[in-house]
Amino acid sequence: MEKPGKALTWTELRVGSVAVVSLIILAVTILYVGASGTPLAPHYDIRALMSDVNGLKPGAPVRVGGVDVGTVTKVDFGDARARGMVEVTMRIDERVRDRVTTESQATLGSLGLLGEKAVDISSSTRGTPIENRGYVAAASEDAFKGLLSDAGDSTAHLRRILSRMDAGEGLVGKALRDDELYNRMVDVSLRLQGVMAKLESEKGPLGRLMNDQEMAGRMASSMQGIETVVKRMEAGQGALGTLSKDEEFAGQLKTTLKRFDDVMARLERGEGTAGRMLKDDSLFQRMNDMSGRLDGVLARLEKGEGTAGQLLKDRELYDNLTGSLKDLKGLLGDVRKDPGKYLRVKVSLF
Repeated sequence: MEKPGKALTWTELRVGSVAVVSLIILAVTILYVGASGTPLAPHYDIRALMSDVNGLKPGAPVRVGGVDVGTVTKVDFGDARARGMVEVTMRIDERVRDRVTTESQATLGSLGLLGEKAVDISSSTRGTPIENRGYVAAASEDAFKGLLSDAGDSTAHLRRILSRMDAGEGLVGKALRDDELYNRMVDVSLRLQGVMAKLESEKGPLGRLMNDQEMAGRMASSMQGIETVVKRMEAGQGALGTLSKDEEFAGQLKTTLKRFDDVMARLERGEGTAGRMLKDDSLFQRMNDMSGRLDGVLARLEKGEGTAGQLLKDRELYDNLTGSLKDLKGLLGDVRKDPGKYLRVKVSLF
């Protein structure tokens, strides 16, 4: 006799249903987390031919304008028509069909400097949208490889700089190798420390300017006084203010400057005595000759030549002339006192 099966209870059915729903939710979550774009949305495939995929693998994300819209489904060598190229097949969301056109371009990207590879497709509204299983243009060079190449060049350049420094070339290399230069730099640094110490100290003019609050207050007061004077001048107060505001004085000053310009112009043209002295070489020569002759006369006087020279040099002649002048002066005095003694008039009749 067949033994009847055990009937499912409501509790067991409820637990089983919850487990199934949980598994479904977990599967959908894994699908959303592990896949790029919207898994349940309609997709279509596009392809790209690249010369080097740089380790790109299926499952790598595909981005359009920086937004994840799909994944790489296949990476394989191209057929006979694409000899030497690598064909990358990508599945992307249908919603970006209008953005992936014949004007778009696929390049290799990275999720980090040394992280997982990705495919970046530039978004473009021009051109014709690429159909299912169609080809999108690929960049001829890998930007990531170019970045590594540039980094390698920079490293080589840095290595050359370090080797020159180690050989003692350049200022830094000499500082590392030349003890004399090192000592000089140390001496300079010590002197700078001394200067900074003097600046921080209240001794000396610079230190007092930086640390003496009283001097700083006096300087501030002086600046306020200067500002007050300038304001008074701008207001037309005082002598300087009057001069700066007096239009009549400004006109007179302008007239004087104009006359001075006229005088200078006449001098430059050689007009007048002063102008002729500046421009006329003959007048200069005559004055030069006259100066030479005067020098000659003065030289003869110093030598005692001629009457004037003897007067300057001959003491005896000087004394005789002085004595004669005294006698003449005494005679004139006597004549004034008694003219009859010296002046007699005799009249004779024939």
